[in-house]
Formats: sequence, C-alpha cells, structure tokens
Amino acid sequence: MSQLLTIQAARGFAANLVVLSHLSIVETKYTAGDVLPAFTFYGIAGVDLFFVLSGFIMVAVAGHYIGPIDFLWKRVTRIYPTYWLVSLPVLALAIVAPAFVNSSIQTPISLWRSFLLIPDRTLPLLAVGWTLVHEMYFYLVFSIFLALRIPIFVGVIGWGVILLAIEAIIPDQVAVSPVLQVATSPLTAEFMMGAIVGILWTRRCAVGTIAAGIGGFVGLVLSIVYIAPILSLATSPHLDSWRVATFGIPSAMLVYAITGLERLRAPLRLPRLMVALGDWSYSSYLTHVLVISGIGRMLFLFAPKGGFGASVALIATGLLAANLAGAGVHILFERPVLSWLHEFGARRLNQLVMR
Repeated sequence: MSQLLTIQAARGFAANLVVLSHLSIVETKYTAGDVLPAFTFYGIAGVDLFFVLSGFIMVAVAGHYIGPIDFLWKRVTRIYPTYWLVSLPVLALAIVAPAFVNSSIQTPISLWRSFLLIPDRTLPLLAVGWTLVHEMYFYLVFSIFLALRIPIFVGVIGWGVILLAIEAIIPDQVAVSPVLQVATSPLTAEFMMGAIVGILWTRRCAVGTIAAGIGGFVGLVLSIVYIAPILSLATSPHLDSWRVATFGIPSAMLVYAITGLERLRAPLRLPRLMVALGDWSYSSYLTHVLVISGIGRMLFLFAPKGGFGASVALIATGLLAANLAGAGVHILFERPVLSWLHEFGARRLNQLVMR
C-alpha cells in the first residue's frame, strides 16, 4: 500500500506540537522570557493525535493483509532499536550526573522495564517513552485480533467492554497495578477512535470529510488555546480522561477528514518538507527533549539572566535543532536499520513457511 502523505504530514505536525510543549517548559526553566504563551504547554495534544494516527495506521496500513507474527515483528522493529539508541546516552548521563535525568522522580527507575517498555510506577529512563508503553500495548492487542481473526470492529467493541468491566469489578487492583493502569487507561479510547476511522477508510467512507476537518481543526485549536487552560488540565487528576474529550475527539475528526480527502482527491501533492517532517517524526519525538534541554542549558551559561532575546533564540534554534536531530537519526540509523530488520524478518518468515 502506498504511503499516505496526509498521515505523514499529520505525524510531523503532532511531533512539533509536542516539541513546542516541551519548549515552553524549557523556556520557563532557563530563559524566562515569556515569549511562548502559557497555552503552548497543551501542545501535548500532539500525543493524542499520535495515538489516533496509530490506531488508524494499524487498521488501514500496518494490519492490512498481514499475519500476527509479521505484524508484531514490524511494530517491534519500528519501536525498539531507535528507542534504545536514544535511551543509551540518557543512561550514560544518569550514571555520570543522575541529577540531570528525570530529577523530579523520587522512586528508582527499573532499567529492564524501561528498556522493554513494560508498565511501571515511574516514567521510563527516556521519559517520552511512556507513550511507547501504550503503543506496545496497542500492538499486542491488535496482534491478538489478527491471530484469532477477530473482525477489527468487533474486537474494538469487545476490548472496550472488557476494559469497562475490569474498571467496575476490580478498581482496587487497577489502582495499584501499573499494568492494569495502562490497560484501562482512557487514552486507549484514542487508539480505538483511530481504528474506527481506519475501518471507515478501508470501506471507502468519506461522508462529511470537509465538515469533519473544519470541526476537528477548530475543536483542537480551541481545546489547546482556551478549553485546556480554563480547565487547568495540567494539574487535573483526571487529565487522561479530559484529554480524550478535548484533544482525542478533534484529532479523530481531523484524521477522518484528511485521509478521506486524500482518497477522494488523489493524487495529492504536499510540500516535501511536510512529508519529510513526518518521516523524521519518531526520531524527532525521541530526541527532542535531549536537544532542547541541551540548548536551554547552553543559553543559560551564556545568558544567565535570560529574557526576551534568549527565549527567542531558544525557540528558533530548538525547533530547528529538534527536527534536524530527528532527520539525522532517521536517515543515518532508523531507516537503514528498519529496512535491514524488515528484510531479515521476511527471510526468516519465508524459511519457516517452507519447512
């Protein structure tokens, strides 16, 4: 199946929303120029868009005419190698200067859980890896659907019913189990919404795409700029539930619209940079905190008083450097390693079939 250009562009957009969110934190910490408005923090909505995109991709692309073993191999090789590559320097830094790595976390980090993306009571060593813990959970469930040949729509509905039952029957166990907390997280609904959009796309349903696109875009902008700050979602104990409603639903509407429009109006031409940002997005997402934190620390050394100029320099260089770092890691490591591993997996699978 050919690459969906709108999906790649959306991935690049989502990654840069997250970069802006973390830039707002780094700006406050190191330059205090107050250039980025407070609502920039809610660029965390990029994560919700990623989850919806992931659900869509599983159904429309990655899980299309593919077996469970091949599916899991492609997903595991997509996630782990680059994640490990970026985690290693964080581990080295944690050994040499532990105060610089996740200093706000008081509980010791389990390295094996961190590197294998197993749910834990703390964030992984590479903090942004918490989203990958959810991703691996999504992949595992989806591979079960493929293995048991469960229709995706039936599987998604059944999955939702099971999760609601777990929450209702054993809430105390959920409260103390990191595995159950991930399994029953409201954020799973965003993956499910993406999967439903994927089902509609495979059935060539594109009714109301323009209205959905306008509604999704306006809803996402309003949620980031106005609704999330008004509700103080950053400090809400129900952040995950709120973000599904404020960020997840508009994201699903956007994904439905852009994929539907691409199907209706193919061939679609997008600027190469937009597609490239999407190609680099996974590497950019993994590396950006290290990059912008390093820039923030350097600026603090040269301009300890911070101010407007330092903040502008941080934002401009941070956005550029985060994407360039993603490009470098993608081109030099992620793409060739992924290509080799996919080829290796295909050979091994063919050998097993021929036996």
